[in-house]
Amino acid sequence: MADHKTTGTVYFHNMAGLNEWQRKYYSKIIVAHKLETIEGNTTGYLIRFCLNLKHVDKNTSILTQIHGIIADAKTIDYYHSGINTVDLI
Repeated sequence: MADHKTTGTVYFHNMAGLNEWQRKYYSKIIVAHKLETIEGNTTGYLIRFCLNLKHVDKNTSILTQIHGIIADAKTIDYYHSGINTVDLI
């Protein structure tokens, strides 16, 4: 069962990061909505997800868990898209 009050949204710049994130959280995340967006000249993926209550840690607040997953998604996306790479000329 998913509680739709426990939702979050993440943005991925490419499919590689999205695929890794989905594999990592497959048992915890239900992808409820997928929207392809255009930001400048790049195409990305805006994913709305619901936390699966079966996998919720009862000792940690739901909001904290969702924010942790979103932060991890950003890290994965940066790793795959090279956003955090600095080119020295």
